[in-house]
Amino acid sequence: MTALPWKEVHTFFDYLNLEGSGLAEVSGNCGKAIAVLAKYIPIGRVEACAQAPRNRLRPEGEQETILLYESDPAEKLGEPCSLTIPIADGGQAVQTVWPLAGIEKRFTEEEQETLFLFLREIFHRFSRMQMEALLLRALQTDMSTGVASPEAFLEYVEKKLSEHALKNRSVVMLNIHNFKYVNKLLSYSEGDKVLWEYANKVKSLLNPEDCIARLGGDNFVLITDNTRLRFLFQTLGDFHLTYVFRGEQTEFQFGMTAGYGSLDEIQEPTDALVICSVAYQAARHKGAGSVVRFSEEVQQEVMKRQSIISLFKPALSAGEFVVFYQPKVALRDRSICGAEALVRWLHQGQLISPGAFVPILEEEGSICQLDYYVLEKTCQFLRRRIDSGKEPLCISVNFSRRHMEEENLVQKIVTVIDRYGLDHSYLEIELTESEDYQDYEKMMQLVEGLKQNGIGTSMDDFGTGFSSLNLIKKVDMNVIKIDRSFIPLEIDYPEKEKDIVMFCSMVQMMKLLKKKTVVEGVETKSQLKYLEDAGCEVVQGYIFDRPLPENDFVRRLECGYAEVG
Repeated sequence: MTALPWKEVHTFFDYLNLEGSGLAEVSGNCGKAIAVLAKYIPIGRVEACAQAPRNRLRPEGEQETILLYESDPAEKLGEPCSLTIPIADGGQAVQTVWPLAGIEKRFTEEEQETLFLFLREIFHRFSRMQMEALLLRALQTDMSTGVASPEAFLEYVEKKLSEHALKNRSVVMLNIHNFKYVNKLLSYSEGDKVLWEYANKVKSLLNPEDCIARLGGDNFVLITDNTRLRFLFQTLGDFHLTYVFRGEQTEFQFGMTAGYGSLDEIQEPTDALVICSVAYQAARHKGAGSVVRFSEEVQQEVMKRQSIISLFKPALSAGEFVVFYQPKVALRDRSICGAEALVRWLHQGQLISPGAFVPILEEEGSICQLDYYVLEKTCQFLRRRIDSGKEPLCISVNFSRRHMEEENLVQKIVTVIDRYGLDHSYLEIELTESEDYQDYEKMMQLVEGLKQNGIGTSMDDFGTGFSSLNLIKKVDMNVIKIDRSFIPLEIDYPEKEKDIVMFCSMVQMMKLLKKKTVVEGVETKSQLKYLEDAGCEVVQGYIFDRPLPENDFVRRLECGYAEVG
């Protein structure tokens, strides 16, 4: 072997350390560096093979062979030698060098030692490039699912937009319905594995040129052809996934709520997220399992909802929310035996109906602040009434199911009441039936905590929820409010006899369980007569009064209802 001059050694490293923006460029620089060695060592061909094991960034593992140098494809080659270097993540790099087939068909020991010395330097150069590529891939990959990150999704949209390749394609934002039950059954680490399985099953439903990214939690965004939308929605609307945990198979059934829109007219990559986000917000409002397509009308409705949310806190501070009171009337003597506190929004001289803002605040979470506000105002009213020498009465205040996630809820309610020095029996907390088992468990704890503090509870809209009878059996509420939908109509209709039997049975059952009943939504004298005959004790409805402003309610307390019924 001819000695390698120091000048050539410097030239080798100059080529090796040239900046390269990709694998092809770095490989080319390595080839130039090897060509310097080939002047002094009879090198015919050099290959590098990288073998990477499976991991979150490489779910299938990877193996790639690169030709770094070839003197002349027509040249005959001798017996190769290989240098194998372990990689920290469990893989290995194998570099194989073939000598030119001359008099000697293999490298001498000195040539091989020299080659291996320089091949290690080439390995380090490739390792640096691979680490840079791995870092870039990590930034572009959601580590919990292996699908694209939001940043990579926007890069994908930008690339396709520049290629005019988004025509007849749609963007979809979806939330997995029922995934919360996975974390109830499994640990969070196992839950992440199920999420990985779900995301990659969805990815397998898409075309190779499509893209899916995780936005966080159990929310995803994807782009696919318009022709695949129906199939995708049908499949993901009732999606079954089998997961093996501790040797046993568990089948999960998932639904979805989704918003989608066409990408034909977008101008910027972020427009894609705006379109599907607006449609998704509308779908959430519509209800779990809904799918909504973006349109100008949908956008206006979402903007209206956002306006309610943005106006809420300033309106609360300005006292725009006003508490009205709807009397509860005892049928035996037409006396007012209580009331329900109901909130109205007086904004710029206009009275906004609760139906226009309560569902929005319920979904967004601000309803909890409003509930405490109503409780505070009700306590102030009762305090004023007591201080003026008037007889107080029990007033019920609605509390949203969103409070079930709140810590120290009972103590917070008690603190508000005690601030005004009121007997706890003057307040009743009105709760709505819940479809969520976790809420149901917390409702039991809440009712028991309030009961221990002398605060009554009532179930609102009984019969419209998902577990009415079981809830009554498990949760010891004081009052059951029967929803107006159970009051038989005055006219004849096919199901009337059935409705009468159901209604009378509910009333009698509550009496046997020693529960007080309040029937809501009573509007006519004939309904009132029917309820009296059925044995109802207390009613609430327009037959007596709509919800009244405080001053009107005070006057009603003075004059009563002798003229009604």
